[in-house]
Amino acid sequence: MTVIHVLEPFASGVVTAVINIIQQLPGINYIVVHGSRLWVEDIESVKRKFPQGVVFVNWVDVQREVSLRHDFLALKSLLKILAPYKGADVIVHLHSSKAGFLGRLACKMLGIKKVIYTPHGASFVRTDIGFFSRCFYRFLERLGGKFGGIIAACGHSEAELYKNMADQVIVVPNGVPTVRSVEEKFIALQNPEEEPFVMFTGIASVQKNPALFNTIASSLSGVRFYWIGDGPLCSALVSPNITVTGWKDKDTVNRYLDRCLIYLSASKWEGLPYGMIEAMASGCALLVSNVYGNRDLVIAGENGFVYNNANEAVMLLSEMLEKREKTLAMARKSREIAESEYSVEKMGKKYRAIYETIGGGGGKA
Repeated sequence: MTVIHVLEPFASGVVTAVINIIQQLPGINYIVVHGSRLWVEDIESVKRKFPQGVVFVNWVDVQREVSLRHDFLALKSLLKILAPYKGADVIVHLHSSKAGFLGRLACKMLGIKKVIYTPHGASFVRTDIGFFSRCFYRFLERLGGKFGGIIAACGHSEAELYKNMADQVIVVPNGVPTVRSVEEKFIALQNPEEEPFVMFTGIASVQKNPALFNTIASSLSGVRFYWIGDGPLCSALVSPNITVTGWKDKDTVNRYLDRCLIYLSASKWEGLPYGMIEAMASGCALLVSNVYGNRDLVIAGENGFVYNNANEAVMLLSEMLEKREKTLAMARKSREIAESEYSVEKMGKKYRAIYETIGGGGGKA
């Protein structure tokens, strides 16, 4: 079996998802067609994260935003890449909205029928674009659905958004490894002298909303906040109780998570965020903005809370810090949910079933 993964951004949760799928499903020939939008590392560094044996193909001209010229050139380039597989027994798995549209169009033109599309966050719920742009993106998603293929949503909210945009929409939640023990962390945080802190991991961008994170932190001057990452809007993180660490390797991020009690997300939109699932697997209670994707991961009062505005976030966060035992119980529940619902093994099993079903000749999973 050959699976061709096509993705425009060669970074963040999209890359994590593709790596996890490949690691969980050995014995398949993998080709990764990727763009060059990176946030932290260069292309060769990202490639080294993949298992050996993966073939990489650079997808030239593709970019995130809509551009008639660049999109035409990107489609032309993708057709050239996929043309040798016309009539071959391959599965094309598309990731993110640009790959989802151009990829389904290219496969339709070439007669490739075994197609899967995972949006990783709906483009038409973005809040950094205007109403008419969102309507246009929704139209493109509906049009893309006419070209065929299965939509494999990364969460239940995403599946709900796309339920009328393809013949078949299924849910394969993102998954992370849950092999690290967190018992020592829970024991340490039971000590009243151990100062808990609040953190977030990700790029400081419009989507992740560092301005709101800063507003919440500035209202709780006695609490330590950490933003693990960097980005164009880091200048919004000015409250003196916020530490911006810059990008850190996985082991260092885990060390921060091992001391974090509450994971705070201020995002304006999400797919099903890997950073939050990793925080759950590391035993963190959640306090997250009320947007698609975020709220999929919270059972209110059991592993955290969802908030609607800064004032509500400050009130809930103050209560969570004050009632540490209750919050530690939420942190334990987060870990349990991550193990049972969002393990990388469960994600791999679901994708194996999909690949084997449509790879056997059927178009449905």
